[in-house]
Amino acid sequence: MSRVFLIPLVIVLFHLVCATSMHIISGVPDNPTKLRVNCTYEGADFQERTLNDGQEFSWGHSDNFFVDYMFVCKFDWGTKTRTFPVLSMRTRPILCAHTIYPCDCYWDARADGFYFSNDKKSWKKMYEW
Repeated sequence: MSRVFLIPLVIVLFHLVCATSMHIISGVPDNPTKLRVNCTYEGADFQERTLNDGQEFSWGHSDNFFVDYMFVCKFDWGTKTRTFPVLSMRTRPILCAHTIYPCDCYWDARADGFYFSNDKKSWKKMYEW
């Protein structure tokens, strides 16, 4: 195979297989209660985390374009509850992709909803409570 075709192939494969760092941030006040987060992946439970305002937890995942996956998190804050997929094979290339390695995804739970960023600078509101 010529180098002309090999280089674009390597670039495409690099973007299809990526190490992703997923970050969950509490941006809600500790009153009425602290944020509780419980994430699951293919039936495996990450154990519930209780986060103070400004605190975060994260994990890494090696993406593989050929293997379907989905991380789902349940968020509880006072009387508010919301569950949604924070990372999946379908959303990672759209939401978390960077032009540099690795891929980072940030979810910030705030009093008015859930915000997403892939650079921790510009945030987009994605969900209401």
